[in-house]
Amino acid sequence: MKFLFIVNNDFDGVGQPAANLSSNLKERGHKTKIISLHKLSDNVDVIKIKRSIILRIFLFFLNFLLKDFSDLFGFGYSTIKYNKINKHIDEADVIIIYTFYKILSNEILNKILSANKIVYFRPLDMELATGGCHFNENCEKYKLDCKKCPKLSFDIFNLPKANLLKKKKIFENFEPTVFVQNNYVKNIFKNSAIFKNIKMQTVYLGANSNRCEFYSKNESRKLLNIDDTEKIILFGTFNLSSHIKGGHILVESLKILESEYIKKNQNNASFKNVRLLTIGNKNSFNIDTTNIKWTHLGMISSNKKLNLLYRAADVLVCPSLYCFGPHIVTEALLNDLPVVAFDSGVAQDSIVNGVNGYLVPCYDKYIFAQSIKEALYIKKNKGNNNKVNEIKKFCSSSYEANTIIRIGEEDLRRKNEI
Repeated sequence: MKFLFIVNNDFDGVGQPAANLSSNLKERGHKTKIISLHKLSDNVDVIKIKRSIILRIFLFFLNFLLKDFSDLFGFGYSTIKYNKINKHIDEADVIIIYTFYKILSNEILNKILSANKIVYFRPLDMELATGGCHFNENCEKYKLDCKKCPKLSFDIFNLPKANLLKKKKIFENFEPTVFVQNNYVKNIFKNSAIFKNIKMQTVYLGANSNRCEFYSKNESRKLLNIDDTEKIILFGTFNLSSHIKGGHILVESLKILESEYIKKNQNNASFKNVRLLTIGNKNSFNIDTTNIKWTHLGMISSNKKLNLLYRAADVLVCPSLYCFGPHIVTEALLNDLPVVAFDSGVAQDSIVNGVNGYLVPCYDKYIFAQSIKEALYIKKNKGNNNKVNEIKKFCSSSYEANTIIRIGEEDLRRKNEI
């Protein structure tokens, strides 16, 4: 089969899962291309598409003159021209759209769905189900009725509602399949204005196999120059100070961990050497503790170094409040690193409490702190290994690739029989 991926982001973000799947499909004898707004990859099959600022300005004034305000502020705007991608669409058997935020207008989306191809959507954030916004701080409150979200409320033209109606009409006409990442995402989309009646299949994002190779903890710590006596808490995300990633709650939880557990156990040597390792953009993120040391490693692009960090750490903390993933959770779990996470995203489906980590009610910094303590100092329960192994299988890159190949072949066969 010939697969075409459409993503709007570079290969540190949305493009990374697409590149991972593309690589696994090629290993299985299938042809792939990736259309992206940025080409930050050595993958020869990545096609860089430039934004068209002139087109955006022209459409803005044209719509203003025609008094068509529904797309006026960019929710439905195209940043590319259709003739730049239609050749690749014509050549493909299966098209997988990861997101069209800032890249595909409703008009171009309509053309793609009209091309008589097998089209799947692989949403990695909320914008596909909303009036065009990206994930924002209010999504937990408004995710089931985003038209009421204050960040999408334009009293003059009611733009989000107009764009929602346009998208709803497009999807009702063509009814493409949506591959959701996990059951948490499935519930959001099933309750959204657009996707209530759209066919969905749960296919977990395959973790990058290059980040899941086996290293012993001693070997990993030696290679990373980490003291064997330290208890290591790992926290990583693109933007550590982002509200939705929950770094502010982690800071409060670490203060509770310090005051309630570490200070009270100073006579116990294992409580003395606790260190937080962070990876990503630090920005305004900061911890103010005296008993918990902190080392910021910055952005890490090396798969091997990430792999070693997963193997060297004692616990990964993921305080994301309403993120669909993140893939760092499944990568950690595949490396047998316990994860403490809020009860959302992929953690909801992949963490077995007390076995491979702890699920914490969202926003509860006290239980989050206690769970970090449990992960650091309490011996892990060895039960439910069958469940953990099943989760590992679902989160593997081979399972994702094989599942999409199977579904694609079935849909192509049905299409050719019609």
